[in-house]
Amino acid sequence: MHLFNKFRIHTGISLMGIFGVLSLTSLPSCSLFDKEEAIPSYIHIDTITVTSSLETQGFPSAKIIDAWVYVNGIFVGAFELPTSIPVLDTGEAEIIVYAGIKENGISGVSMIYPFYNAYSTTQQLTAGETLNLSPNVVYKPAAGITFSLLERFESSNAFEDNGTNVSLTTTTDPALVFEGNRSAFATMQDDIDTFRVVASNPILFPGADKQMFLELDYRCDIPFNVWVKCNTNDQPIYDEVLTVTSKESWNKIYINLNPTLQFFSQYSPESIQLEFRAINPDTAVAQIFFDNIKIIQTK
Repeated sequence: MHLFNKFRIHTGISLMGIFGVLSLTSLPSCSLFDKEEAIPSYIHIDTITVTSSLETQGFPSAKIIDAWVYVNGIFVGAFELPTSIPVLDTGEAEIIVYAGIKENGISGVSMIYPFYNAYSTTQQLTAGETLNLSPNVVYKPAAGITFSLLERFESSNAFEDNGTNVSLTTTTDPALVFEGNRSAFATMQDDIDTFRVVASNPILFPGADKQMFLELDYRCDIPFNVWVKCNTNDQPIYDEVLTVTSKESWNKIYINLNPTLQFFSQYSPESIQLEFRAINPDTAVAQIFFDNIKIIQTK
């Protein structure tokens, strides 16, 4: 079973979850001789948190919107958080929870994030009672994944200006910083209206069969574009991955770079570089803030 390739239309709970609930509430009871309906137990989950190594995995910011739940090896459903999940199992039960995210920040499409380990626990389930769980997940071991880019802007800046008049600089203003002591930002106003920065160090092309995601914390007054540059033995190739809409407060996004890798694979790729671009359509001041940038790939 390829858990990481499961996608669903985001309706709050999966169809399997809906059918599970219907099966508990819609059983016929037309006869005195019918068997008593089974009383479910409930699993309640408010949030799923992330723990990480700050130095090797970055800050553990997350935007986990779903819990994909298995009980005793059976898929119960994918449920929007917070949730209370009815299950018919009682007694000792193995519960496994996978963290679900919005792919590319798009509402309506959820997937299990392939770089978090599942949360697993064995608990007693009692009919009519609620078990409260607080799942915490961690990144998969270093034997299976690589952080190809990890930038918190605490002591460095992995991005350089790419021929425009706006650069990415850092701030220590506590009112502006997302986490730690520094965040990065760019300011555009009047004729200084075009922003384009590129990661200084190319990432060796991992192959089209690898999974690769960009994690990013940001806030911005105007939309910005995520691009990837592919270096070949000829001219570089570019792919516009996503337009990220403006956000007044800090937001987390998970961007799937697999389609980009597959697109580049036809051009004898050697390495790739992340780019951010934006154009301020107005004369008013517009700012974009970044922090905790990660590119993660499978080995």
